[in-house]
Amino acid sequence: MAFKFNLSLKKIVGIDIGYSSIKILELSKSGSKYTLDSIDLIDLPGGIVADGFIKDHASAVSYIKSSFANHDIKDKNIIISIPCKYVIIKNIDMPKMKESELDPAIFYEAQQYITYDIKEVSFDYMILGDSATDAGSNLIMIIAGKEDIINDRVNLINECGLHSPIVDVDCIATENMFNFNYPEETDQIAGIIKVGATETNVHIVNKGFNLFRRDIPIGGVNITEEIAKKFQMDFNEAENIKTGGIEKRDANFKTNYMIFANMIVTRITTEIQRTIDYFAANNDKQYPKKIFLTGGSALLSGLSGDIETKLNIPVTIINPFRKIVFNHNISNTNFIETKSSLFGVAAGLAIRGLQP
Repeated sequence: MAFKFNLSLKKIVGIDIGYSSIKILELSKSGSKYTLDSIDLIDLPGGIVADGFIKDHASAVSYIKSSFANHDIKDKNIIISIPCKYVIIKNIDMPKMKESELDPAIFYEAQQYITYDIKEVSFDYMILGDSATDAGSNLIMIIAGKEDIINDRVNLINECGLHSPIVDVDCIATENMFNFNYPEETDQIAGIIKVGATETNVHIVNKGFNLFRRDIPIGGVNITEEIAKKFQMDFNEAENIKTGGIEKRDANFKTNYMIFANMIVTRITTEIQRTIDYFAANNDKQYPKKIFLTGGSALLSGLSGDIETKLNIPVTIINPFRKIVFNHNISNTNFIETKSSLFGVAAGLAIRGLQP
């Protein structure tokens, strides 16, 4: 199954399947107005998703079906995505040519960059516009993803009795969500940092296009595991501490925890700083004008402030619903406000399905 892009539908459901949760988001479009009709966050027990693959299809199917029933979601069209680490993305310049000539030319060109066995991948491309360096060429984004993980997720959706006309990529969905919600920021270089469950993704974008990506192998789950090991507690208790439960602890524990948490934050921000310094060193010392944080651990205590201090760049937490209105049936606005950073990918997926 090949990657596809915008569908111009009137209603769509984006499903982001992560390591520790499934995010479900239903959007509809009328004219230029995008409306959030349904939203759900499903916390997953350990072992259902591992290394990007769904290990327990029966449980995942049950969770998704229950969510659709509980939220009265009738739409069968679903957009899903696969993790960035299973995808090769490359922007290349190619001479302008007829579409009938372009497909075989891109297939030939793509093989230079695909490190997987060409028989084991699905790939597609998108013409991003004119080349910045050659008036006779187009800038083309080539995307190649491993068939096994694509099929794993498509099969899950089929088992739910649903249909997935688009298979996207987490990192592209994140950028699409940002470009949609912050159009006024696209004329300058911006950094998007997604702190996910198992990794932190650093994106540098400008004018709606990606300039640079790097994955840092530390995320929210890793942090929770380190807290659990340090303070000799189980994973769930450590997760509760990380997400605000520390207020119920005594002063001595709070002091020790904050010292340890600051060490973790410093390690993450140091890697982010190295990544952005590397980009700037190879791009005429151009740094992002702003940094935008998203992902389940974007609200980690001290993270945004430490990034801002180290890089001397303003940091904002992304609101993936900034340009989206809420259906009058949506009553859990406090839940959306506190959990919004988790829905960046799901929002980007659904937005793509509605875009012309």
